[in-house]
Amino acid sequence: MKLAACMAAVLASVAASASAQGFTNLDFDQARLPGPSDGFYALPWDQGAPGWSHPDGDSTDVVTYPFGHVGYSQTYVLTPAPFGAASGLYGLGMRSGNYTEGDPSSPLVLAWIAQTGQLGPRVTSIRLLASSGPFALSLDDTPIAMQPVGLDPSSPTYEDDLQFYAGEWTGDVSAFAGQVVTLRITDIQVPPAAPMFVVDEIRFLPIPEPSGAALLALGLAGAMLARLRRRAQSVGSSGRSQAA
Repeated sequence: MKLAACMAAVLASVAASASAQGFTNLDFDQARLPGPSDGFYALPWDQGAPGWSHPDGDSTDVVTYPFGHVGYSQTYVLTPAPFGAASGLYGLGMRSGNYTEGDPSSPLVLAWIAQTGQLGPRVTSIRLLASSGPFALSLDDTPIAMQPVGLDPSSPTYEDDLQFYAGEWTGDVSAFAGQVVTLRITDIQVPPAAPMFVVDEIRFLPIPEPSGAALLALGLAGAMLARLRRRAQSVGSSGRSQAA
C-alpha cells in the first residue's frame, strides 16, 4: 500500500502542474456583488471580473450586472449562468463599440479581455463555452484555431449551423506548453446590430492522466510483485541451505 500511495502522490503532483498556473478567475465566478443578486450594478473590474484586463474607452472602467448599458461604446457585462448548469455562477459578456460613448463617429474598438499566466508542461488544448457570433482567441498574439465541439464540419449545413452555435469550443495550444503567455479573447462582431458575445468556463487541459482506480491497481500490482520476489528469494535461499 505504501508503494501505491507513493505512486498516486507523484502522479497527482504531475497532473496538478500540467494545467494552467498563474491564471485566475477563468470561470468568472470570483465576482463579488455588493448587494442582492436582483439589482443592477456597475462594478469595478477587481470586483466584476478580477484578474482580467481590457481595452481603453468610455464606459470600460466598469463591468455591469446583469445587463449592459445602452450606447455607442464598448460594454462588459457579468451575466448570471449564461450556459445553465455548466456555467457555474457567472459568465462574461462583451460587445465592441466606439471609443467615445456619445460619438458614433469615434474610432471603433473591438472588445476584448486578456490576462497572463503560465501553462503547465503537459497542456495540449484550451476549451471554453461561447455564445453564437464570431470571436478570436490568441496566445501571445498568435491566433488559435477554435473548433465547435458540438458541430460536424462535414455536415452540408455546417456553415449555417456555425452562425447560431452556442456551446463548447476547443483549440490546440500544445505549442505553448510550459510557457508564460497572454491569453486574449476578442469579440470580432461589428456593432450596432451585433448581439452580446458571452464567454465562460475557460480551461487549459493536459494530456489525460490515469484514473485514481488505475493508479491504485498499478500500485497494488507493484507491491504484490515485490512481495512475490522476496518470497521467491526466501524459498531459494532455504533450498540451497538444505542442499548444503
